[in-house]
Amino acid sequence: MRRILRTASYGILVLLSCQCSFAHIHSGEVDPRELELGEKIAQMVEERWERINDPAKTARLAMILERLTPYLTRPLPYETRLIDEPSPNAFSLPGGIIFVTSGMYDFIRSDSQLAGILAHELVHSDRKHGMIQASRNQKLSIVTIAIVIATQGQAAPAILSSVAQTAISNSYSKDLEREADLIGVDLLANAGFEASGMLTIIEALAEDEIKHPWVDPGIYMSHPYIEERISYIIDWIREKGFSLHRKESLNLLKPSVVIIEGKIHLLIDGLTVWSGPDEPQVDHLMRKTASLLEEHLQLETLPYDIEVIQLPDQINRALRVGTSLIAKEPLSVSVPPLEEFRRNIISALLAAQKKHPITNFLR
Repeated sequence: MRRILRTASYGILVLLSCQCSFAHIHSGEVDPRELELGEKIAQMVEERWERINDPAKTARLAMILERLTPYLTRPLPYETRLIDEPSPNAFSLPGGIIFVTSGMYDFIRSDSQLAGILAHELVHSDRKHGMIQASRNQKLSIVTIAIVIATQGQAAPAILSSVAQTAISNSYSKDLEREADLIGVDLLANAGFEASGMLTIIEALAEDEIKHPWVDPGIYMSHPYIEERISYIIDWIREKGFSLHRKESLNLLKPSVVIIEGKIHLLIDGLTVWSGPDEPQVDHLMRKTASLLEEHLQLETLPYDIEVIQLPDQINRALRVGTSLIAKEPLSVSVPPLEEFRRNIISALLAAQKKHPITNFLR
């Protein structure tokens, strides 16, 4: 019951977002009462969940927020706050305050994913989705919303108690979710983040819900059309010409070259895939190959797209990843053969895909 009431509280808080007058739902104005209401509800949130003031984490959130806000349409005093709650969640309040739980912060794998979370919430706030949704919602009456607005949040606790069971079944309409997702993707790209950050965080939360159905996956809990959302985000990224390489926003399949005990190792995510003696020729080979793997080995690559092929000279062979040749003979005699190299790359690929398994069945 505590989990249900907490989720209901989140739903109500989100429904109250963005504007303090129904007459201004579609305007670009900022009503001071909106800011007051946001601060009142923020106090309620922080009375229930302890605020985390870790300097490194709050600075990271602020840095990402600062890169995103120039591309919004309303000059709200946007702010991020981190709270101590293990379930992954994020939600926005009137006036542009965005709360991120410690569970969500620990769940993300990169700045691009964290930016995806913030961008989604920023669009909801910037475009007044909460108030639009509230005006559409027949179960949450205009009178109820008016009471909250008139009291700048003073009546919120009583309203939360009285409408919790009704509000828990409400969520953003599909058109508002779509707008938050797609404009959020644009925000990411404009701010210099990987557009795939929005895609991979939704995929990851969906996968986590499958594995742990008792865990509240936060902002995505009440949206059952997850495959549809993933599909239109992919289409949007491709239509806009943004990069659709999941590995960048997941920090996976990262090649590196290191020297360990007199040997040069080519690593992928810390796993040795090729090695040889510490010699200039081998060093050059490893670094060139690492650069090609960084470009051509993607999380979406299938194992059968990695193969050893015969070159046109009918003498030498090459290792192909996708449509690109990664390494070709003749090789230094001091490195393992291409077949072994291929097996090791596939092992690294499967290990990475296991960390984001939803990739296996999505386009």
